[in-house]
Amino acid sequence: MRRFFIDPANITNERGTITGQEARHISMVLRLKPGTLIALFDGNGMVYQAEITAVNKTTVETKILASLCHQAAPPFLSVAQALIKGNKMDLIIQKATELGITAILPTISQHCDIKSTSASQINRWQRIAHESCKQCGRPTPMLCHAAVPLPQLFAQAEEFSSKIIFWEDEGTRTLNDIHGLQSAERILLLIGPEGGFSKQEAASAISHGFSPASLGPRILRAETASIAAMAIVQFLMGNLNKKK
Repeated sequence: MRRFFIDPANITNERGTITGQEARHISMVLRLKPGTLIALFDGNGMVYQAEITAVNKTTVETKILASLCHQAAPPFLSVAQALIKGNKMDLIIQKATELGITAILPTISQHCDIKSTSASQINRWQRIAHESCKQCGRPTPMLCHAAVPLPQLFAQAEEFSSKIIFWEDEGTRTLNDIHGLQSAERILLLIGPEGGFSKQEAASAISHGFSPASLGPRILRAETASIAAMAIVQFLMGNLNKKK
């Protein structure tokens, strides 16, 4: 069954109106007809089974047949990703959504080639997260924050119960040496850009409570390191269990 995003403000009783890009996709690309069954999600945890009742270029009317509320439960995993070039951040946003990451906190470090993010870029990442939700069946999209410098990130990171920095110069410690991942409710991963973190940045992170860890003997591309770290930690936290 195809999935589409619907603004929760456009649901009244047993009726739902799809607008904007989603409506255009239904009417002009997919050419779905009245009577077609679809799934809707509102980004707040509500998922609906609906039947299309009317289609035009700007709106699609539906009848709500059933609804289910999904409430997110801990443990929650967030990722502080240092900004990287090109469409690699887009890839990370997409895969993070598929892997169930709670939030992406873009970060500006010494070796970042990109030093800021625009409002349009944040909106683009949020759209990518929404599209990934449709593909993977996730009921609530991942949050995409504006980029902040590392010192500001360290101040924001106080709320996390466990924090890990992946650093290529860490010679001994791996995720096997970090205890408490199964019991932590909120974990933050800090992952560097193409040039990695400087020794001073790594030392500052450690002084702010981050545990250093290596992802193995090979130097990974930034986007590979990010995806691998997310998948491994989600598994260790139990967030990849079928019951989730």
